[in-house]
Amino acid sequence: MGAKDRLDQIRRELNEVGQVSVGDLSRHLGVTEETIRRDLERLESEGVLKRTYGGAILNPAQQAQSDTQFDKRVSRSAEEKRVIALKVLPLLENVSTIAIDSSTTAVASVKQLANREDMTLLTNSVAALRVLETGSLHVVLTGGEFNRETLSLRGDAAKRALDQYHIDTLLFSCKGIDSGGTYDTRPEEVEMKQRLMERSGRLVLLADHTKFGKTAFVKLASLDAISCIVTDRKPDDKWCDVMREHGIRLVF
Repeated sequence: MGAKDRLDQIRRELNEVGQVSVGDLSRHLGVTEETIRRDLERLESEGVLKRTYGGAILNPAQQAQSDTQFDKRVSRSAEEKRVIALKVLPLLENVSTIAIDSSTTAVASVKQLANREDMTLLTNSVAALRVLETGSLHVVLTGGEFNRETLSLRGDAAKRALDQYHIDTLLFSCKGIDSGGTYDTRPEEVEMKQRLMERSGRLVLLADHTKFGKTAFVKLASLDAISCIVTDRKPDDKWCDVMREHGIRLVF
């Protein structure tokens, strides 16, 4: 990976998580820690970040601009999300209880279910309420601490709330998929997704074609745990073979 790609990746991680560590970046990007330190020095000189012991945090001035990150992610790959939302509908025809994570892809998909009178939705996504203001779908929020950047609820209270429920199907997304599993960037978001997985009978991953062959900082789930992947178009044959080996149904 070249210097430009590394710097772009570090910027993305900072915008999504707010902080990075030298060790994690070194392992993830496949370069020495000294190289990462030089990258961080350069980004600090550009005003992107503030270096800390062992890593860096997003510059507070940049943080103010990232408060609308959720809305930016909503508009990103909008057509792919629309296609996925339509393709997931047949999988939910006879389902009475579903859960979604706080991803923009899952929120886009649940919009199609707003008028399902026979369905209950459990979620930690405050953003889901935006698209469900009208309609007859029964919605249950987990409660918990409000994260303004992701428009989601998190923390111990949110996780404890899930213990009383069992869900037929979970719709969730991730930042990357490879032969080792699925990955995401935010540890606190991963914890909520994993708790939702524990309470769900069927795991349906919503991932556009760009997610295949990518990884991120945090392991989310093994492929063996996933029942189905809904994507916007057919992945490369390599990934079709991997999913077949793990018994995962591909919908595209």
